[in-house]
Amino acid sequence: MSEIFSLAALSVGSRDQHSKGLLNQIVIGNLKALGRLALKTFIYFEVVTTLALIFGLVAVNTIKPGSTGISQGKNYTVDTTQTFTYALWINHLTPKTWGEMMGGSGNSELLQVLVASILFGCATALVPEDHHKRTILNICSAVLNVMFKFVDIVIWLAPLAVMFSIANVVASAGGLSVLSTLGKLVATLYGTCLIFIIVVFGLVCLIFRINPIEFLAAIREPLIIGYTTATSEAALPKVFEALEAYGVSTEVTSFVIPFGYSFNLDGSTLYLSLAAVFCAQAAGVEKTIGEQIVMVLMLMISSKGVAGVRSASIIVLAATVAQFNIPAWPITIILGVDWFMDMMRTFTNVMGNCLAAVAMAKWEGEFRKDMLAEAREGLQTTTNVSNSTLGTADDVFIVSKDPEV
Repeated sequence: MSEIFSLAALSVGSRDQHSKGLLNQIVIGNLKALGRLALKTFIYFEVVTTLALIFGLVAVNTIKPGSTGISQGKNYTVDTTQTFTYALWINHLTPKTWGEMMGGSGNSELLQVLVASILFGCATALVPEDHHKRTILNICSAVLNVMFKFVDIVIWLAPLAVMFSIANVVASAGGLSVLSTLGKLVATLYGTCLIFIIVVFGLVCLIFRINPIEFLAAIREPLIIGYTTATSEAALPKVFEALEAYGVSTEVTSFVIPFGYSFNLDGSTLYLSLAAVFCAQAAGVEKTIGEQIVMVLMLMISSKGVAGVRSASIIVLAATVAQFNIPAWPITIILGVDWFMDMMRTFTNVMGNCLAAVAMAKWEGEFRKDMLAEAREGLQTTTNVSNSTLGTADDVFIVSKDPEV
């Protein structure tokens, strides 16, 4: 797990020519340039992601997909000596050692790495250009690339390990009856995401006067790529192309989309609140509404570090449930169907970020589609006037050639 934390320290967010890791974004960007668009974008992200967490929490408590079909959790004993409190939650934000900052300690948590990354990025941004700032950035980028290659190797070997792990858990957690539980979990996620899209995204379209049919038609290609590959990363280039073709200015997309890939993953945040309570239900751990709210607050912060790569939400989920005295074995069960759930949450992530960019462009008056329509209308009017004038001149010419005149 330590290599994942190190990866998060260097890259909290997407990685490509349009979007660097969180450290590089903070350092390269001018801290004083965060103005009106940044504030509006931040407010939008927080409101929508909070609603996503609430939707997931309501759905899992209503349907209770983890309460049946699993027998292993009946024998689980809760350790009541480790009660998670608000004070302990705040304490978890602060890394105590350099090892915890970079994920090298056995007690490291993703949230601590995220906080350390932000602080390190801000400190590096304040370093003068002639004091090896570029060297620091180059080192971070080089280590980042190595860590991504390392994770690629692990991913290639992971299916075999997951197969044996799932077989062991299914055999000890209720046999084939666990499959019905997984089916209920997948159906709950898909249904909740669809309701979230219709209600929340529909409300955003109504507020910002966005035609949902035209919007979906414009972003259909990145949506298909995101759903079929189950990774927001693969759809990112097409997201930029589709939004700019739709009429969103480059200034808005270059700001909103990269930060949205780290801070506005609606599908992932909805999934995290749903999956965390599912793990508690499967393990037989009773959580009060108050404890679930604290867990949602924790997820709301830690989910900001979810990368745009496949199954990254599992890492955040594992790091979070451990702080609430919930065993990790239900996550192994989820891994068996995580690919199917990842497809839907990626679909929601891509749509949510595209909608955020269009909404911010509308809010800032940077939506070129309306301006282009006005320009085309003006050009058509000018053309009609020119044709009318040309026709009059031809009539005069013909009359002047009449021999009877």
